[in-house]
Amino acid sequence: MSAHAPAASSTESLTPVTVFCGFLGAGKTTLLRHLLAQTPHAGPEGTPASWAAVVNDVAALNIDAATVRADLAATTDLPGATELVALGNGCVCCSGADDLGEAIARLARDGRFSHLWVETSGVADPRGIVNLFTRKNPFGKTLSAHARLAALVTVIDVVALATEADKATQRGRIPTAGGERPLFELMLEQIECADLVILNQCDRATEEGAHLSRARALVVGLNPRAEILTTEHGQVAAEIFLGRQRFDPRQTPASARWIQELNRLAGPVPLAALRPDPAPAYHELKYGISSMVYRARAPFDADKLGVLFATGLPGVIRAKGFFWTTRSPDEMGFISVAGGVVRWETLSVWWATRIAAGRARLEDRPASVIANWSEPHGDRRQEIVLIGTGIREREKELNAAIESCLTQ
Repeated sequence: MSAHAPAASSTESLTPVTVFCGFLGAGKTTLLRHLLAQTPHAGPEGTPASWAAVVNDVAALNIDAATVRADLAATTDLPGATELVALGNGCVCCSGADDLGEAIARLARDGRFSHLWVETSGVADPRGIVNLFTRKNPFGKTLSAHARLAALVTVIDVVALATEADKATQRGRIPTAGGERPLFELMLEQIECADLVILNQCDRATEEGAHLSRARALVVGLNPRAEILTTEHGQVAAEIFLGRQRFDPRQTPASARWIQELNRLAGPVPLAALRPDPAPAYHELKYGISSMVYRARAPFDADKLGVLFATGLPGVIRAKGFFWTTRSPDEMGFISVAGGVVRWETLSVWWATRIAAGRARLEDRPASVIANWSEPHGDRRQEIVLIGTGIREREKELNAAIESCLTQ
């Protein structure tokens, strides 16, 4: 038995919550409507087994909730009572987080519902949902005191994902300001923080399954931990979601491959070193999706780096990581590439900067900083994960291209 089994069993009495994320048009509402039509007659030992749903929209008029409500009103033979809560005027992962938390807590305390379903808006970041269940509010409480997050599920339009991924490898990059988030990046982040990914609308896939193959490969490449389910018209049996604890507060937020790669390579780094990936995985051998991590200590020339990523690196669909430049040596830069858009922003200042300025002492460094410390640059480093098609074959080419941006 796992050492964590007692902790898991202590939450079994809490009402399970399944959350559906997914970009606009992926089919979340259709999936929810199919699920609610399967409300069971009774739970264990004949107890009531009614379900409740929370539907969120960023607009004042919640069309998705109205559609589901119309279904419920038209169906008189639902075996269990079903309650619907509509949330509008804000995305549940940011401005509407309090409303979502209150709705889930109220439904869980009600005691009538054996399962709660949450459909987020198309622009919701699943990490915001995780925070509701794991981060304490000003009163020292989390939503996990009232309900149990059973799974984060991302619904994907398989054709849209494959099409955007193809475009990403064929065009140059569009630089954006740090505060702007390209929509394709959000789609990828919804995949990266998911326990289960549903590849929906497979009936629209063409090219003898090529769309589905590319979409599946990209999901596995971005999030190796996620389960994958394929479907048409959002038709999924409710049993897929019931009686299963998929969400893990430690593993789910760290499921993204770029996070796993950086964690795997944590530790002191020699100058401009690349540590090779492990042996090719199945998805790489079959579909060509692979990754590499570029690491260096010397600073980048900001202009050269900008030109390189604006031009586009061959095969790269996704890239994330930290960097520093001679122009802004104190700033911990962060780069995110998704599709044809490159986003730059400043996360913080390097610990080396704080120590040099007298704002911190050498002995104050946390373990994670000490592990990445190397004189003369301290914790300043280049650490960028590249994910895409044929990355392993292009590793020397990509390494040389990025290396050319370093200052000598």
